[in-house]
Amino acid sequence: MKLRELFTTATVEHEKKIPGTNRIADVVATFDEPIFPFGKGIVVEVQHKNHEKEIGAISGEVLSSGYSVYWAYQSDFDGHDMTFAEHRVRTTWPDAIPLTEGTDGYADCVQQLLDPEPVESVELEIPIPAEYFRAHALEVIPPLRGYYREGQSPEGWEKSDSVSIHGKGRERAWVNVLRSPSNHIFLEFWKKDTKTSKSEYLIVHIGSEFPQRFEEFMGSTHRWFEADEASQQEDHWIPGGSLSFRGTTLCESWMSIAKVPSGPVKIIVGRRDKKGNTRTWSVDYRKGDLGRLAALRQPIQRIFGPLPSDEMGVPDPGSELVKTGENLNKTKREEV
Repeated sequence: MKLRELFTTATVEHEKKIPGTNRIADVVATFDEPIFPFGKGIVVEVQHKNHEKEIGAISGEVLSSGYSVYWAYQSDFDGHDMTFAEHRVRTTWPDAIPLTEGTDGYADCVQQLLDPEPVESVELEIPIPAEYFRAHALEVIPPLRGYYREGQSPEGWEKSDSVSIHGKGRERAWVNVLRSPSNHIFLEFWKKDTKTSKSEYLIVHIGSEFPQRFEEFMGSTHRWFEADEASQQEDHWIPGGSLSFRGTTLCESWMSIAKVPSGPVKIIVGRRDKKGNTRTWSVDYRKGDLGRLAALRQPIQRIFGPLPSDEMGVPDPGSELVKTGENLNKTKREEV
């Protein structure tokens, strides 16, 4: 009676099969022509004693057939009258619009662009040039990885000695002296952040020219500190001592010490291949590092032998600093 009152042109039927489905509805009002936004008609389902009705599933099926759906509850009835709350009608628009995901609904050509067919994987074996591998293999994998405690790897690499540069604080730094299976000598510079466990290393090859050049580097670095250039605050690099050595036929290497612009003094080690590709390793200089670095003399001299007597005139940085302090104290006493 309420539907006939509201939709005078509609055909209203009780216990009617919903067209296009196998479901029998409590009441179906069918329009002569579809009316926006209700569609072909309105299906009313009374939710009274049967509380097991699947509201979601039934509503979806009704909407898919082109009909709107209205669920009536006991509170909608008063005697022989019924309240029809239009805002509670689930209409074919927009409720019946199907949900889409991804590229659903787009034209085929657009779907192919937005979601192309997977391409078969292509595998191509590209050999690493032997020259490049010889020059850079040790930069990727430390030769003693996993065997530092034993001091020798199955491949024949040996650790001759280890010198600590930074033994305290958050950043630790040290140098390993390695001998390769082919009897070549390498210096492996390491640093590690003890808080993050992040480590970084650089390995360089040294030859028979290294001991003498190392002495020259230590001497020039000592004089640089003595001249107090390390304490200057400039907006440019202030270079100190520098050591260049042969490395291999494929790479050249160097070690230097410098004051960075408005920053700390750094010990820097680097290597460069024939094509100009460069890698560097550096640590901040701490008081006494020069003396600790001087400890490399012992393992190097054990390997290459002692320098000739006329080449041993380079002062030991630690002893020279002590002598300098003694002279300053002596001068002060004389002035007093």
